[in-house]
Amino acid sequence: MKLSITIVESAAENAPIVLRGSYTENIQKAAQMGYDAVEIHVKDPNTLDIKEIQKACDKNNIAVSTIGTGMGYGIDGLSFTDPDDDVRERAVKRIFDHISAAKKLNAKVIIGSMRGTIINTNDRKKYENYALECFYKVINFAEKNNVTILNEAINRYETNFINNVEESLKFIKKINSPHLKIHLDTFHMNIEEPDMRKSILKAREFLGHFHFADSDRWYPGHGHIDFRSIIEALKDIKYDGFIAFECLPFPTPDVAAEKSIKNIKPLL
Repeated sequence: MKLSITIVESAAENAPIVLRGSYTENIQKAAQMGYDAVEIHVKDPNTLDIKEIQKACDKNNIAVSTIGTGMGYGIDGLSFTDPDDDVRERAVKRIFDHISAAKKLNAKVIIGSMRGTIINTNDRKKYENYALECFYKVINFAEKNNVTILNEAINRYETNFINNVEESLKFIKKINSPHLKIHLDTFHMNIEEPDMRKSILKAREFLGHFHFADSDRWYPGHGHIDFRSIIEALKDIKYDGFIAFECLPFPTPDVAAEKSIKNIKPLL
């Protein structure tokens, strides 16, 4: 297992992304702190200077693990379940752009909040079909570009569509592609999973990425989540992917990044 830290050029103060500012400067900072990779969060991937990011990664011997897409939903309102055909098409196109960037950076693409919500639960099937249609398009493009898509389970207070491991497994089996994996997050799991260890064991070979944040969404060690047990479960399933810290940048971004790696690296 390798460790990654979330980075973003600019985001709201309470967004769970740790390092903010210049991507290249934060790549260097992450490497100096001992991280193996960074997870880039960006609204529009076409604004990324891919060559400069690649240059900074090569210079600092660090990778890009993943690209987060949630700002497309949070800022632009794009989602796969929007009743407007045009909005869904723009959401798919935005993910295509993330995939194109990910291919160049040898990274995976996260789909979490952009998956959307079920607006009318009395007509759940219709909205699920909207999402499936979008996912089929995205996965087809991802397969052609050899990029893995990560479908993140998010807690019930943020969406009513795919909250836990059980629902994640059912959904990705409908798509049936090796390029679609489950993405878990300890903050969401603490709300949704009765036993996080058992849920990790259930995910097994379908698990493609992991976010770490404590129960209060601060850095690991600030709340009550048993990260030792979680890491033992990951070892049991022979998970060899990235663990990315997607936590609040409190008390400061640097402290959150330093505490995260200090508290988790000895457990690996």
